[in-house]
Amino acid sequence: MKSGKELRNLFLDYFKDKNHTIVKSSPLIPEDPTLLFTVAGMVQFKQYFSGINEPPYKRVTSCQKCLRVGGKASDLENVGKTIRHHTFFEMLGNFSFKDYFKEDAIKWAWEFLTEIIMIDRKKIQVSVHKSDVDAYNIWKDQVGLSADIIHRLGDKDNFWGPAGGQGACGPSSEIFYDLGPKFDNMPGNCSVLTGCNRYVEVWNLVFPEFDQSINGRRKPLKNSGIDTGMGLERLAMIVQGKKSNYETDLFYPIIEEIQNITGREYRENLIEMRIITDHIRALVSAISESIYPSNDGRGYVLRRLLRRAVRQLNKLGWEEPILYKLVSPVVDILGDIYPEIKERYNQTSIVIKSEEEKFFRSLKRGLFYYEDMKKSVLDKKKKVLDGKSLFILYDTYGFPMDLLKVIVEDDGLVLDEAGFEKELIKAKEKAKASSKFKDEGKYQWVYFKKGKSKFTGYGTLEGMTKIYAYRIRGKEIDIVLAETPFYAESGGQVGDSGRISGSDWYIDVRDTQKSPMGFVHIGKLSGELKNESVYSKVDTKKRFDIARNHTATHLLHSTLRKVLGDHINQEGSFVSDNKTRFDFSHPLSLSKQEIYEVERMINKKILENIPISIDELPIDEAKKTGAISLFGEKYGETVRIVSIGDFSKEFCGGTHLKNTGEIGLFRIINESAVASGIRRVECITGFHAYEKALKDEETIESISDILSSPKDKIEDSIVKLLNENINLKNLSQQFEDKILKFKLPDVLNNKGMYDKITIIPYILDFGDKETAKKLMDILKEMFKNRYIILIGNVISGNPYIVIRVSNDVKNRINAKKLAKYVSGFIKGGGGGSDEMAECGGRYVEGMKEAFDNLFNYIMTDIRHKQ
Repeated sequence: MKSGKELRNLFLDYFKDKNHTIVKSSPLIPEDPTLLFTVAGMVQFKQYFSGINEPPYKRVTSCQKCLRVGGKASDLENVGKTIRHHTFFEMLGNFSFKDYFKEDAIKWAWEFLTEIIMIDRKKIQVSVHKSDVDAYNIWKDQVGLSADIIHRLGDKDNFWGPAGGQGACGPSSEIFYDLGPKFDNMPGNCSVLTGCNRYVEVWNLVFPEFDQSINGRRKPLKNSGIDTGMGLERLAMIVQGKKSNYETDLFYPIIEEIQNITGREYRENLIEMRIITDHIRALVSAISESIYPSNDGRGYVLRRLLRRAVRQLNKLGWEEPILYKLVSPVVDILGDIYPEIKERYNQTSIVIKSEEEKFFRSLKRGLFYYEDMKKSVLDKKKKVLDGKSLFILYDTYGFPMDLLKVIVEDDGLVLDEAGFEKELIKAKEKAKASSKFKDEGKYQWVYFKKGKSKFTGYGTLEGMTKIYAYRIRGKEIDIVLAETPFYAESGGQVGDSGRISGSDWYIDVRDTQKSPMGFVHIGKLSGELKNESVYSKVDTKKRFDIARNHTATHLLHSTLRKVLGDHINQEGSFVSDNKTRFDFSHPLSLSKQEIYEVERMINKKILENIPISIDELPIDEAKKTGAISLFGEKYGETVRIVSIGDFSKEFCGGTHLKNTGEIGLFRIINESAVASGIRRVECITGFHAYEKALKDEETIESISDILSSPKDKIEDSIVKLLNENINLKNLSQQFEDKILKFKLPDVLNNKGMYDKITIIPYILDFGDKETAKKLMDILKEMFKNRYIILIGNVISGNPYIVIRVSNDVKNRINAKKLAKYVSGFIKGGGGGSDEMAECGGRYVEGMKEAFDNLFNYIMTDIRHKQ
């Protein structure tokens, strides 16, 4: 029996022997702005099929990490319910760019399946597009399949793509495997045509022939070729003779760990354990690429996956974090082929555990929200919970719909599912990945000459060049030049700005972005653009400030590793002309001493005026130098290594200074948390740091003047003032206690009784919120039980009321309900628990009116419940 690892290697080696270049998996975040995640092996090769860029090779093979959640390609709803659907999976593929075509693709697929891994050829059936005579004849005449197992189908089944709605697409031929009668879930109607479980699609051979635009129009593809995709997990199920993908060695070690942790049996909890297993693979793979759970974009998708998995664990009886314990078997399964998964093992575990803890807290808070929501509906004598409120429970508190349905049915209520779906659609639209070119297919390019622009900006900031293409987008223009000194945003560094000038027109460039065509300059056109030579000039000051911050970021990265430890990994960065922001893996916030040490070390290196050297090396040679490379960055065959003496060495395509002295000054202005185990520092350099130092100095001067104290004695003066303030507060508290003791008889004169419950409303005429709470605590200790206490006060001209209800009374009338009642009088709002609540408002006179009516309200409410 061949393992998943062996099957992966057999596939890649087979096509390597067929003169294919093995290309490693691209990240789950694609360069294609139309896609949220990488959904197929061909995504990283789209530009080669379309002809935008010339492919560096004719034949390629890969094993691609894929994530399908949301959109047409999503398998999420089927995960766990079927034997073969997943969110994360590995796609084996072979690709040809204007090289071999249908005949070789079909014959090689057949050879690999039947001769290399020895699948029973009698159990194979295929489908082709009904118009594809060539593919049909190859299967029938050259491979030797009988006509009755070659199914001719339409666009729905045998026309693939394009990924993201535009780009390469074409007819396909699918290869199916017959699992046998025991998998027949459609008795009397089971065939390849009906989607019966018995016939599992193993391999999809796509023949890209067309280039589809965003409006659905198709034209012949410049580089027709081959694009195939075979799910490694399905192949493993067939070869290993398992009942589902989940029983293969790519999944089952995770299921075994779930059984060990929960004490539950897989065969009795199939769907729950399958969902957990699928989702933890997706989560580990994504988080290892620094995609973290959040409330928008890709992070929103991950958070939903994580909470969905935790919900399944909840069904198995667990109400504490354990999902993070499943990271280990995922690392064992995928860590060798995808080293980032192994390298980020600890970090991934921390993130998942923290998210679990947040989810359990949200569930508890959500139950309080639901109770308020339910009460509001019942008070209106209705039974339908509105879609917007349901979505808040689902989105903010993480309540899965199946859990909501159970709770609501138990309470005799109905869900507004249509309203909920509308809110869900809005959220999904928001979750789509943002793009600099959101209307990519809406505006047409005008070409003067086709070609990819060349970047010249490492050596110069200006130059004459020609225009390749342009397009007008509303009030802005995008323009591609043959050569450009403008740096396009990448690697965390913002794009350059400046000006492109013609004979009697110019474009003020505000940004520069990468695209498959090269560098796109985005700006505002003045005059009428002409097809002529143009002069391009980068904003020199901005570029130099960016370079300061980028070089400082390299110093920062190296310094953090020296001060905090080698576990520091860069998790993200943003380098602009105003500041630099650096995210890194570290479990704790930085202490003041650590921040001081980082600043001190960096400024020391600045004063040493260390020369910065930049070398270009073949990537294999560059890796041997020990330079730090960043996961997710797409490096070419040749890479730039930026070295700052022997202090720092990194792969980097950004712009830098000639020596560290040009940075001038370095300051850390903020340190915070981004996600679990991820810290962020924001820094400034050069003149920005100098201005900050001046402002700090002005602040110190001002404090010195206010305190009438020399600058070097300010700290002593402040400590003295604080001590004096503490003494004054103590005296004030003592005085306040005496006043409260003096007022206590008056307070007790206001008390009343109803049904053996002591009711005390009182309005203070001095103090603050704490004074009101202190009086309430005194009364609470006096009466112990069977009491309702309301203490009012006026704070800065506004009414404030604190309410306390004893534990033995709260089931008859609670503090939250009383807060809502009195809030109406003072034109405000409030909240709290059943035992204690507080509220504030803007109408002081309403406080007395509320207290005057209090007894009648309490009596009426209690009688109503009796």
